[in-house]
Amino acid sequence: MFRNPEQFLQEKLTKKYLSINTIRDGVIAALLIALQSRETRKNKLPPKEQWTNDKGREIRTRASEAFASVGAPFEYPSLPQLQSVTEALKTIYFWTDFSEKEKETFNTTCQSLYSKFDDD
Repeated sequence: MFRNPEQFLQEKLTKKYLSINTIRDGVIAALLIALQSRETRKNKLPPKEQWTNDKGREIRTRASEAFASVGAPFEYPSLPQLQSVTEALKTIYFWTDFSEKEKETFNTTCQSLYSKFDDD
């Protein structure tokens, strides 16, 4: 899904407004980066490119399931639905195992993405 999640986020965070599906993809990229950091810290990260591809697909599948569980469409959820799914993803991926820095970076990135939502 993402060749370079860091670059994807950098590009999106420079924009003034973002669509909800771009914000959703940004949240997935931010979670992927946080998971990479956590796995690297625990010395469990296999070759990065393969891991990134596999984990990105897995996160997208889990996010799709989480959207379905709250009755929200994956492609165009509302911002509150996306925020709810973001919280569900934290639980799915064992938020308590993340470092404070990883949590802060993820939360700050998500807030920045949410603030760029243009619902017009």
